[in-house]
Amino acid sequence: MIWFTWRQFRTQTWITIGALAVIAVALAITGHNLADLWTSSGAATCHTNCGTAVSTFLHEVRGGVGDKVYNFALALMYVVPALIGIFWGAPLIARELEAGTHRLAWNQSVTRTRWLATKLTIVGGASAASVGLLSWAVTSWAHHIDHANANRITPLVYGARGVVPIGYALFAFVVGVTMGMLIRRTVPAMAATLAIYIAAVVSMPLWIRAHLAPVRHTTTPLDLSRIQDLMIKPRGAMEVVSGVIPHGAWVLTNTSITTTGQLFTGPANPQYCGENQGATACLNWVGSLGLRQDLTYQPASHFWPLQFTETGIFLAAAVLLAGFCFWWTRRRLT
Repeated sequence: MIWFTWRQFRTQTWITIGALAVIAVALAITGHNLADLWTSSGAATCHTNCGTAVSTFLHEVRGGVGDKVYNFALALMYVVPALIGIFWGAPLIARELEAGTHRLAWNQSVTRTRWLATKLTIVGGASAASVGLLSWAVTSWAHHIDHANANRITPLVYGARGVVPIGYALFAFVVGVTMGMLIRRTVPAMAATLAIYIAAVVSMPLWIRAHLAPVRHTTTPLDLSRIQDLMIKPRGAMEVVSGVIPHGAWVLTNTSITTTGQLFTGPANPQYCGENQGATACLNWVGSLGLRQDLTYQPASHFWPLQFTETGIFLAAAVLLAGFCFWWTRRRLT
């Protein structure tokens, strides 16, 4: 059964190996250039007050080949798990059902359970290994840029780093297998797999991830010298947003509150914040209100706890779906 699975899966295997080799060469070449820029900017030897060195490094990276590779690798880490679910997972059973070959395959000496277990183990293992190697390569390559941007825990970058992509890949693969088994048609199963994968990956940062580890909450006096946004809306409504945030944190809420703890929404005083008044006068008036910054966030130190917890959630979902597949093929699938 192992040999038969290899025979069916060998084309995808060689294509994957070739693609990983090309990506590895590209990352190795551009990674050497990034390391040189990191050293020449002075960021490599800087330990305190490194703003100038980091800015120099990022300026050299932006607009160059390294920036294009960075954005491509970021997108790739989200696309590859989807491709695994679509092209490896969905056809696994759906192709057999469409062609009718399952009647022959499941009536030989190999039982349905063993047939499915072998398929899931080999192809699922290849999925985890492929994405794991790719994630390790991309995470290592982007280390200096992530450190300079201090954004590794933010939603967009977080899902393309560490071990989470492995969870995404295994989840997408088993979702594909499940959809192929239930829908019995390869193309519709591919579409359903993509839809479920996108829904799961988008839902996680929007509603779930922030609650996987205890959030930090701070309330401090509003620093007028570091106001990020000061907006006057129709009818005098006002929004003041501070730019003071912990280094590398994922900010969940950042609001200004009054001395009584209420959200500050204005109204703006036209005497100081009118059309003919300057920004300084308006800022001075805001400073006289005694506003405070109310901040909730996930600190950069929570990156790995969040990674392991989220990966565990996706792996648990994959295991449950795999168990459902075993039950369905034994009890319901004919």
